[in-house]
Amino acid sequence: MKKISNFIVEKRNFIIPIFIILAIICVFTSQKVKINKEITEYLPSDSETRIGLDKMDEEFSDVNTTSSFSIMFKGLTDDEKQTILKELEETENVDSVNHDDSEDYNKDDYTLYTVNVDAKSDSEVAKNIYERIEEKYKDYDMKTDGDIADENEVVLPTWILVVAVSGVIIILLFMCESYVEPFLFLFSILIAILLNNGTNIIFDSVSNITSSISAILQLALSMDYSIMLMNRFRQEKENEPDIKKAMKNALSNSIQSISSSSITTIVGLVCLVFMSFTIGKDLGLVLAKGVLFSLLSIFCVLPGLILKFDKIISKTKKKSPNIKLDWLGKFSNKARYPLTIGFVAVFIASFFLKGNLDIAYTSSDNDEVGKVFGKNNQIAVIYNTDDEEKVAKHLNEIKEDDAFNEKILSFLKKEED
Repeated sequence: MKKISNFIVEKRNFIIPIFIILAIICVFTSQKVKINKEITEYLPSDSETRIGLDKMDEEFSDVNTTSSFSIMFKGLTDDEKQTILKELEETENVDSVNHDDSEDYNKDDYTLYTVNVDAKSDSEVAKNIYERIEEKYKDYDMKTDGDIADENEVVLPTWILVVAVSGVIIILLFMCESYVEPFLFLFSILIAILLNNGTNIIFDSVSNITSSISAILQLALSMDYSIMLMNRFRQEKENEPDIKKAMKNALSNSIQSISSSSITTIVGLVCLVFMSFTIGKDLGLVLAKGVLFSLLSIFCVLPGLILKFDKIISKTKKKSPNIKLDWLGKFSNKARYPLTIGFVAVFIASFFLKGNLDIAYTSSDNDEVGKVFGKNNQIAVIYNTDDEEKVAKHLNEIKEDDAFNEKILSFLKKEED
């Protein structure tokens, strides 16, 4: 560990620029990463939904090339309704627009249009139409829904990232002993995040969910490594006035503990690979790689930054809260047997209760269009043409089965509520 620590500290002015250059390169390579927005592709191969979708692609690949999205406006006048209908119909590459004067498209103060596109929802054609319409009517009170809208929806809005990072900065400014330390921590993690995003190009594709949340999760999972190294450096400085030697000692003495902590995190993330829903594999591999890059950045970049800004860190020192947790340690030691029994009881109860949970495959909480006009749900039935008479008979039976239809209506109403 001594040799590694000495090399990192002595070559810090060479190492840091290399990491920065690699991070800049990764900014460009990250633009080449293929983002997969089709969540159904991560379903287990033996699931009924996956089998059905594969069969549809196999048999109807040349037919299933259309897509659509709904647009709901609020507060349109009668003239505006007709004007917008005409404008939507005349939009380049729009195949047709569904709208009439019935309650299906007009309810209270709301107006609905369904835009049909002769292209798949993940195509550039559909994306361009959606973006043009969004831009054209951005000043209206407008909501969208449908497969094209879902395809272009942002999984994690920018404001959430801003709030999350701001929260981290506030907490670090409050807890750290210098006003400069939090920004050094964030810079080293930023390098790791850029490296991780850029190296995602090694995968065939990365899900849009993973792409959206991996950065903030990487920040949350690895920030404590920076704090551990900084605290160790501060302790070494008390006995060693030479800051370079103090950093060498701090790095040498903390590599093992920080590495051990990160390895447990990486192993836990790699375990997601074994999920039957393979988005776990997608997320697990990307985050495990991200934690590894965070570890490298904290060991190779942060020591040099701390030494570079040591004087500024000393000048910006402040009081930080010293929260004593001795009582917690004493309590956990005294109550270790009851706590263990309680944990086992909760674990057993959770095992049996988990079967009572309702599983939601889609969320209607943010479906503003569905709340007003109801949700349209389609069911595709694939059958052998030799059995057409039998299938027609069954479909007629279902259509005339009032009890069955009542159940369907009840289910849909529950989903809307």
